[in-house]
Amino acid sequence: MSKANSLLVCFTLVVFSSGLATICRADTVYAVSFSTGELISYQSQDPVGTRGTLLPGGSLVSPGALTLGPDGDLYIGEDGDGSTFAPRISKFEISTLTLSTVYPFGSFEVFPGSLVFQGNDLLIGRNPFFGNTGPIVKLANATGGPLALSDYTSGGSLASSPGLALAADGSLYVSDQTYIFGSGIASGPVKRFDATGAYVGEVIADGASGLAGPTGLAINGNILYTASVMSGTILQTDLTTDVTTAFATTGSPFEVGPLALLPDGNLLAGSPSGNGNIYRFAADGTLLDTYASGLGQIGGIATVPEPGTAYLAAFGLSVGAWFLRRRRR
Repeated sequence: MSKANSLLVCFTLVVFSSGLATICRADTVYAVSFSTGELISYQSQDPVGTRGTLLPGGSLVSPGALTLGPDGDLYIGEDGDGSTFAPRISKFEISTLTLSTVYPFGSFEVFPGSLVFQGNDLLIGRNPFFGNTGPIVKLANATGGPLALSDYTSGGSLASSPGLALAADGSLYVSDQTYIFGSGIASGPVKRFDATGAYVGEVIADGASGLAGPTGLAINGNILYTASVMSGTILQTDLTTDVTTAFATTGSPFEVGPLALLPDGNLLAGSPSGNGNIYRFAADGTLLDTYASGLGQIGGIATVPEPGTAYLAAFGLSVGAWFLRRRRR
């Protein structure tokens, strides 16, 4: 389909469909590979046709987390190799396509497994693949200024923390995962900490509501999504009541890890199994499609709204009005 024809299809849907945001959005998705160390991007409505490699394989060393910073750049948690290459936080500037180091960990005490920004400070969870346990740490002024690393959470001891999500009221939700390498079994609850990092309590107990190994987390308003890695399912929790129910499933274990929300309310889930799949679920939990990204283990996913969407909608509506006037003549 030509670019002109693609525009016509979107214009036609803008004029005659009420599903503008769902049909016409083409938001950018970024993903890193824990297996190959590459960073890719694609447009949400055409993953295969728009796939681009921003950093080739080997550019990153075991990236286990990815998030979008308030400055519009991508922040990556590299876990290193566990022996000679220490973990670090890196930054990829989207506008210039450059990679730089933000903070190198002086030793192997923190292996990033999840990232979330609290203002300009970066909260860092720990990767269960390295048996890394302990509190969530905070890297102050991660986007610029004097850097300072400190423990953020207190109370409610944590094992590993491959999922972090920050609510509008400042509450921090953490996947408290214990992973046993010999058996390959993951378990643990989801915990809540207040805006100061103090422990509040469990939101989902280990095994409750089908939770089997909490991994990625995402928040949309008052709904918390939790990836249950052992079952390949995603749970949803109403944070106003703390009632948890089933939301979606991939149908296979070890197929949900990092989660990311698209602006239209759809949810992305990356597979940590090594097959490179990225799943897209509708707001009602329906599996919409599966993108075989070729990344092996998905280390992290981040999404950026397409800035041209609003313009395209306005353009389509103005052209649609012209088209309808022509038809009335």
